[in-house]
Amino acid sequence: MTMEHWADGVDRLLTELGPVTGASRVWILQLVEIKPDKIIQDYVFEWASSERYRLLNQYRFRFFASSLDEPEYQRLVEERQMGCRHDFCTSMMPEGPIKRHLENQATLSMASVPIFVNGRWWGTLGVDDCERAVSWAGPGLDLLESAAQMIAAALYRYQLNHRSRQVELFHKVTDCGVWEVSLRNGRAWCSQGLKVALGYPETFPRMPVRRLAARLHPEDRALVWSRLREARNAPEPTQFRLDARVRLADNAWSWYEIIAEMQYNEQGEPVALAGVLVDIGRRKQEEERAQAASERDALTGALNRRGLDRRMMECVATSSRHLILFDIDHFKQINDTHGHLVGDALLEQLADRLQHELRPEDCLIRLGGEEFAVLASDMRDEQAMALADRLRRRVADTPFCVEVPGEGSAVLASMTISLGVARQSRDNAEALGQLMAEADQALYAAKHAGRNTLVAYDATAAERTQSSAAGG
Repeated sequence: MTMEHWADGVDRLLTELGPVTGASRVWILQLVEIKPDKIIQDYVFEWASSERYRLLNQYRFRFFASSLDEPEYQRLVEERQMGCRHDFCTSMMPEGPIKRHLENQATLSMASVPIFVNGRWWGTLGVDDCERAVSWAGPGLDLLESAAQMIAAALYRYQLNHRSRQVELFHKVTDCGVWEVSLRNGRAWCSQGLKVALGYPETFPRMPVRRLAARLHPEDRALVWSRLREARNAPEPTQFRLDARVRLADNAWSWYEIIAEMQYNEQGEPVALAGVLVDIGRRKQEEERAQAASERDALTGALNRRGLDRRMMECVATSSRHLILFDIDHFKQINDTHGHLVGDALLEQLADRLQHELRPEDCLIRLGGEEFAVLASDMRDEQAMALADRLRRRVADTPFCVEVPGEGSAVLASMTISLGVARQSRDNAEALGQLMAEADQALYAAKHAGRNTLVAYDATAAERTQSSAAGG
């Protein structure tokens, strides 16, 4: 148990067992595979009292196959799988494959015990005596069984440490943590790196799954539980992946991808859920930047139509919302007179000037060309009209000044805007398209009223106009 490698410890243990038992050989067979018609084993460890008893250097004992056609040998294999130990005195055995095998090796007596690791038959520890026909029952088999348990413990510790080192290296290289949740008792196991990231000591012994779940963002937790239930109740093995926010040791939220797979026992019953937690914070930041860029007008920095659509979908109308639709009067003449470079500069200045009139929760949108909109919430009708008028005056009262590269003097341009205002109430399920259509009708009326003015959409007047058109 104290050796650097478990195999070195086994060699030393066999060296101690041989002289103490007076055996000719002490050996270990490792199980490689059990097939329907044969069992494949490997002769992996041996101590011999002299060279004439040594078998490890014989090629025929490396990865050798034994037939299971003989009932006697098949019964021996089944008993070893069940944990039974065996004591054979060759001269007293009935004729059969096992007796012939011992006689071929000049073995007068043999004892063996199975080695179990993680509840599975891993191999067999045995002693051969080529000089004495003795019984190993009692203390002899007890000694072998204790030695087999020590070997299993050393092997298990090695596997655990080796796996732990692999997991921690995996964590460092890939920025992810490994976890497993037992469905029997709800306890969670986490790799050391993941424990530290979540604020727990590396030696923290037990982590209930609800304590681990408490680290999930409340908005993501319900979805995770739902996917866990789906995975557990799935008729066949399934894997799921989802993104969730996790609160780390410094109480900061970070995005992780949860990859999980249900594990089943030999009876097909779900026993555990295991997976990895992958840090995708950088990826999410890049996705958010890409999404923000796709929802912003490149020239003015205002939201574009896609950004307006998302804002309308995300923000449920729990209170009244107003859409103020406006465009620049005679903007084509400005472009024709001063050129598109000046026109673009004017649009940038216009957006910057109007943004200062808006609250943080209000949205400025460029719909295209010289057409803009403002989405404002939690305002009464008179407040929305007052905001629209402030925007109008902010544009009309002060000329815009544009420095043109290569020109000796700046370009001064006066502009005005016409505005249409429409309201979406909390109990109205109108879509954005309907709200845009109503604001557009009001903008059209403002244009016909002489421009540089604002008009609120009047549903009653619109109904009268539609009725008159239908009746005429």
